[in-house]
Amino acid sequence: MGRLTNREGAALLREQIQNAERCDVLARDIVRHLNDIHSINPPVDMEIERLLLEDERLALENDTSHLKFTNGLVTFSPSGASKCKRELFYKACQLQGDPKTFYPFQRRQMRNGSAVHAATQKDLLYAEKYLEKPNFEVVRTKAGRPAWEKNIRQVKQFEHRGVRFQIYGMMDGVLKYTPDATKLGLEFKTKSTTISSIGDYKMRDAQESHKQQCIAYSLIFNLREFLIVYESLAKDSWTKNENAKPDLRAFCVEVSDNQREALLDKYAEVAEARYNGEILPAEFDKCIFCTYKTQCEEMAS
Repeated sequence: MGRLTNREGAALLREQIQNAERCDVLARDIVRHLNDIHSINPPVDMEIERLLLEDERLALENDTSHLKFTNGLVTFSPSGASKCKRELFYKACQLQGDPKTFYPFQRRQMRNGSAVHAATQKDLLYAEKYLEKPNFEVVRTKAGRPAWEKNIRQVKQFEHRGVRFQIYGMMDGVLKYTPDATKLGLEFKTKSTTISSIGDYKMRDAQESHKQQCIAYSLIFNLREFLIVYESLAKDSWTKNENAKPDLRAFCVEVSDNQREALLDKYAEVAEARYNGEILPAEFDKCIFCTYKTQCEEMAS
């Protein structure tokens, strides 16, 4: 019995090492892929440009008729997967949050992040067409659209521990890893402060909130592997050339059954509290970006 346990443990360890090595390769390859397309000067491709313009038009039309929401069910979004349970409870109750104040520089930060996000999607389309051996291709929908954003948004219903709820969301992209044809999710994030914010010292791993977001996406889109790519909007000195600090950083996330189960547990707890009208405890370490501080303070007083 002891030998059997040892063999099982050794097999599990080997699998964990192999998965870690694969994650390292995927993270390395996506950075190389994006760097490679910026190492050449491809021509303006009218087919790609028209495809992107059509994407913008369809996004503006915002047709949601194909989405199958179930009325009365609590709805969660992947971006809130890591948030405080009480904040999710307030949102499920459709309470009015605190007014948001954005300073001009903050709005420019958001504008720049959105612009770079769109540019990266264009980079991915050019890369799959103009690189000699692209490591990644953008998956297409049945309608032939790039598998990202509103082209793939979905709502999916769940019943977990006897509680029903639904998750609604859209991803930054679904990619095919060409060496083995596997599909994986892509999340693209920007950092606006300094280039060191994505360096080895300050960023040892992907942000926990971003990993939780991927877990939620895995439930909607039934994917297990995700790449989280960070780009620093601040760049090193132009004259540094090949010695410039990297402005891209990538991490691979492999979603486990236990992680899925834990998130479903959390959503079920919040949904059940909403249906029963029982407010959940606050998680005070998550207050910084909470939009319901006023409600929490009133409850505390």
